[in-house]
Formats: sequence, structure tokens, C-alpha cells
Amino acid sequence: MDLNLLAYFDALISEGQVSRAAERVNLSQPAMSLALKRLRELFDDPLLVRTSKGMVPTSRARELIGPVREILRRSSDLLRPRGHFVPAEAAGSLVIMSTDYVSMLLMPPLMRQIETIAPGVRINAKAVEPDQLKYLFESGLVDIGVGYVVNPPGELRIRQAFEENLVCIARAGHPTIQGRLSLEQFTANPHVQIRPGDMRYALLLERALSQHGLEAAVGAIVHDFILAPEIVASTDMIAVVPERMARRYQSSLGMQALALPVDVPPLNFSMIWHERTHREPLYQWLRELVLHICEAL
Repeated sequence: MDLNLLAYFDALISEGQVSRAAERVNLSQPAMSLALKRLRELFDDPLLVRTSKGMVPTSRARELIGPVREILRRSSDLLRPRGHFVPAEAAGSLVIMSTDYVSMLLMPPLMRQIETIAPGVRINAKAVEPDQLKYLFESGLVDIGVGYVVNPPGELRIRQAFEENLVCIARAGHPTIQGRLSLEQFTANPHVQIRPGDMRYALLLERALSQHGLEAAVGAIVHDFILAPEIVASTDMIAVVPERMARRYQSSLGMQALALPVDVPPLNFSMIWHERTHREPLYQWLRELVLHICEAL
């Protein structure tokens, strides 16, 4: 149905006269008369009837005017240009998916910012589910992902967030490692290996060692970043972790942060999101805020 007919209906009922209704919507009188004819056919009702006091709406027309005006209002709201986004007025729950390590870096400064400038926004931090990326983003269960992303689905947009070097950690009182780390020490001491989600940087390490015909001894495999420094601090095991994590726990847990004895490329952490939220002001604002925080890490 032509929505213009509803606007003409509103004008006809408001003015009670074809000529004035035509002027109101900038339409010729013959065109308005034709519109009235079409409306009568559409609703199977005269809509306006002539009396001694002029044209008056029928009972059916009076029933219709409220719903018609609501449709016109909603149509106007739908087509109205978006206003300037104001974080302080924003409200809603947004889901960010990341590893525990990225959440550890990102969430405290992010929540400080949101608490100050957008208190109506709630953040839900979700653990990485690499095998469900496409479904989670398409269904709206996740709004933003931040992590070491390997081959994201083609439907997702991606942008680099920050870069991270890898270092080796060992406890301060380690019996054989003090201050420097040789390739022999690196392969002889058992490793706490971390394999959370798509953060499979252990593969980068394996490739680097394979060029020397070597491989690392694995003493434990964990799926949480936070566990690795705790285990290293209380054993003679070592672990390869992101440098920011090593610096964070170096003093509190009494650990050494050591350069790797092999060349391992830095990790590129990226932010991913779905096309469905790409142009939405709230999500655009959140992405820019996350990127700003990542740049300052």
C-alpha cells in the first residue's frame, strides 16, 4: 500500500474538506479527490460523508485515525536522520569476547572509561570460542572480539588492535637459569604451555625451534593465561608468555623475564566484528574506545 494515502487520509479527516486537505499536503484538488476514492475502496467505507455542517468522518474513519497517525509517526521516526551519538545517554549490554589475558589488559581501563562517560552501558566479557565465531557474531551473541585471530570467517571485519612480543619467564630462584637464557636451557627445562582458544602461538614457537631441529619439553598444558605464571613461580618449569604479562607478574611473583633464544615473530592482536553492527553508532563508539585503550597498552 502507498503510505502517502495514509498521509492524505490524515489530512482529509483533519480538514474535513478536499480542497483544504489538498493544500495541506501540497496536492491538486483532483488528485486529492482521486486519493479519497482510493481510500474508500481500500477501507470499504465512505470515510467522509456530507452533512448540513459539512463533511464529517464516519465511525470507521474515527476508528482508523489513531492507528494511521501512529503509523505516520513511526514512519517519520524511521526515516529521520540519526542524531549525534551521546555516550552519557547510551544504554544496553555489549558482549566482548577475548582470552583471559586480553581481558586482563583491556577490561580494567575499559570499565574505568565506561563508568565515567557511559554509565548506562554494561559490558559482558565472554571467553573465546574459536569454533563458534561465525555463529556467535551472526546471531548477535557477541559484538566485538579481541585476540590473536587466525583465519576469521569472511563475514567478519578485522582491524589490528595491538602487537605483543613473547618472552620466557622463570622463577627468580631457578637453579639453572639466571638473567640469560640459552637455547639448551630453553629446550631442557619443561614448559608450561598455554593453548587458549585461537591463541595458538605455541605453533610459532614450534616452527622456530624446528629450524634448529629442536623441540621444547612440555611439562604441563593449561588453558588459562593466569595459571602459567603461578605454576612457573612455584616450580622449575618455564613458560613463553606475552611480554606485558611477564612485566605485570615479575615483581609480585618473583620471576625473571628473559629474551627468547630463537626468533619468534610478534603476535598481532586484532579486533573483529560483524557487518550487522558496522554502522551502528553505539558499536562504532565502543570499537573506537577499545582501539584507543589498546593503543595505550
